Amino acid sequence: MVNKLLLFLFLISPLLSNSQEYVDLLNLSYSKTGDTSFENSSEGTTISIFDSKVTLPIVLNEKTALITGFDFNIKKLQLLPNSNFSELYYTRLKLGFSTQHSDRWTGTYVLLPILASDYKNIGSDDIYVGGIAVWTYKKRKNFNYKFGLYTGNEAFGFYITPLVGIYYISPNSGFEISALLPGLFDMNFGISSKTRLGIDYKGNSETFKIQNDKALTTYLENNCLEFSCYLQNNSLDKNLLLRLKTGYSTNSYDVYDVNDKIDLSITPFKFGNNRTKLNSELAYSSFLKVEAIYRFPIYSK
Repeated sequence: MVNKLLLFLFLISPLLSNSQEYVDLLNLSYSKTGDTSFENSSEGTTISIFDSKVTLPIVLNEKTALITGFDFNIKKLQLLPNSNFSELYYTRLKLGFSTQHSDRWTGTYVLLPILASDYKNIGSDDIYVGGIAVWTYKKRKNFNYKFGLYTGNEAFGFYITPLVGIYYISPNSGFEISALLPGLFDMNFGISSKTRLGIDYKGNSETFKIQNDKALTTYLENNCLEFSCYLQNNSLDKNLLLRLKTGYSTNSYDVYDVNDKIDLSITPFKFGNNRTKLNSELAYSSFLKVEAIYRFPIYSK
């Protein structure tokens, strides 16, 4: 049974960790920006984010495994100069499966129901449904290609995001690169047996319904790009990775009327986007992040 579990963690790893050598079962992080100014204003805000990701694979048979888990995060910031801090909550369930189509091709398919709002008077308007499909082609033991599609609905309307990526690790494991663009990129190298240096990029897009005077009148669209460098160490436990990150983030926390939508979004393009933003533009900002990852190693033959 243990060997089967290792095999199916290997199969589903393209979605769960962008790697062929491990799967991240738990990821916790907390970040905070420096003072972030509003456009045409002397006022600013800080942005703090707690993020958690849990993935629990369940083996069904020799070719198929269930994928279960959830993501949860909280963002805290001011949406307008001199306003109270708003708290935005994001919960996403993961339910799908991974299957081995052939010796070289693996497919991963996951349904992603989402509840995203300020969690005031939660209702059906706060719920979205998305899904992802990723196909991995194993070129060599230490190198593969990825292709996929992420699609669903958000507060602004329907969106489609094509995905493309690679994974490579050097024979001595000293250098590693993994990517699933446009959302994820990571490159790192070892400086000792327990310490690595890396750079990464994360693109994030999400929407939240916002209650105003107990009425649902607006929503927030967050499009954020994070560029960071990090120091990683696993001295406490070989499977527990602790990271200290510093970086630079774009901040696009845009508020719109709840009925102000677009025709279609195909990343990075938005069609029929004639919306009127109701809040001020936020400047870019630096941030500091601490991150803990429980990583389950996979030893493939």
